[in-house]
Amino acid sequence: MTSHQVKPLQELCLQTVSANFAVSPSLAYLPEAHLSKLISLLSLELPLELAGTVIDSEDYWQRRANSRWSNCQASGYCQSWKQLYFQRHLEAELERFDPATSDINDLKRLLTFSSKFVNSLHLQQLPSHLDLQIIFDAMRSGVAHFSLTYGLRNTGMNYDRAMFGMKLPDCRSVARMLEKSETLVTLALPGNLLEDDKIRMIASGLVDNHSVTDLDLSHNKIADRGVRALVKVLDSNNVVTFLNLQDNQVHVEGGQAIARAMKSNHSLVSLNLRLNRLGEEGCSAICAALSGNTILERLSLSSNGAGPQTAEALSSVLKSNATLREIDLSGNALGVEGGRSLREVLTENMTLERLDVRLSGVAEDEEIAIADTLFNRLQEQALKK
Repeated sequence: MTSHQVKPLQELCLQTVSANFAVSPSLAYLPEAHLSKLISLLSLELPLELAGTVIDSEDYWQRRANSRWSNCQASGYCQSWKQLYFQRHLEAELERFDPATSDINDLKRLLTFSSKFVNSLHLQQLPSHLDLQIIFDAMRSGVAHFSLTYGLRNTGMNYDRAMFGMKLPDCRSVARMLEKSETLVTLALPGNLLEDDKIRMIASGLVDNHSVTDLDLSHNKIADRGVRALVKVLDSNNVVTFLNLQDNQVHVEGGQAIARAMKSNHSLVSLNLRLNRLGEEGCSAICAALSGNTILERLSLSSNGAGPQTAEALSSVLKSNATLREIDLSGNALGVEGGRSLREVLTENMTLERLDVRLSGVAEDEEIAIADTLFNRLQEQALKK
């Protein structure tokens, strides 16, 4: 277009509307073709509450997200770029909130507005140690998935171990939140240096909670006392379906407490105890307790010092158990006889789909036979579908 040519009137109108959108926001009565053009002209610096209220276009929110963060993918946000933007923005504001320099009322306003679009929060740090009930009270629509690690980014030479992990007031905050929450489904607190006294505090909030089904307490310092407190809530009224205690410090007594709980639990579908210290006695007790359990589908006892007694107990259970689908016994010391008994029981058990016995002292031919049997079983099941 040469300098003396005039732009079409429609284009001039759209440019004027976009330039004044913050003052006079309206997308009504525009034909679809003009609406798309206007959306592409809108500023990415519009006030967040204004944009969130008026603009639903995924194209706009994709542009805004990509201008702020690299490698964005909406697949983890229900395929919604608008949800992605609000969730990541809210997470960033929470992670850098400082009560000494920030206004708590501004944060509450952001939480309340964002709750229209956000049902998950994944925080890698919370240096303010903000009372979590503030978050859950402000987000009136409810948080369904909540993950929190009290870490700290970019500490550099100012590293101080005391800056990491949950403190007792944080645990009380979690317990109060659990007592009141009716929408929380997933709670993940990995890598928070949680030990027995702290986990007992959190467990007190789970007693009357009937919404959390997925509980992740991996990579902490939970030992036997903490586990005993935790399994008390795994009674017949509890709804926890997935429990992850990977990489803690659970010993024999904790394993026996879990075994007792499994006899009466009617909700747990997946139990991960990988990288603990259950030993032969703890692992075999858990396996033996599954003889009357008809709910559990996935069990990991990897790297726990299990031996032939565990393999024997599990083989006995598998003769009649029809619910277990996946079992991980890798990194133990099952031995040749343990591997043989597990391989032989697969001729009687027709429901198991995965059995990992790598690095467990099982004879190579037995390990191959187990893998081949289960692979062929899956192939046959696939052909029948």
